[in-house]
Amino acid sequence: METNTFHLPFGEMSISLEDVSFLLKIPVTGKIVAVENFARYTEESRSDAIKMVSNLLGVSVEEAEEEVNISKGLTGANIG
Repeated sequence: METNTFHLPFGEMSISLEDVSFLLKIPVTGKIVAVENFARYTEESRSDAIKMVSNLLGVSVEEAEEEVNISKGLTGANIG
């Protein structure tokens, strides 16, 4: 598992979801949404997941697909 830690002169510091919420003034309430590794899914399931991300984040389907591809390191050739 990868973590993001800042290495500062006085020691290490991690940023929490609560910190991000406070700094960006974005509420972090509600249900958790998790999508497992898309490599295990069919193209139809992946498409449904991309639509879900698009709807929840209020971005275009193309933007959601690009983010899914980047975050999971996948391309259409790796699906299935």
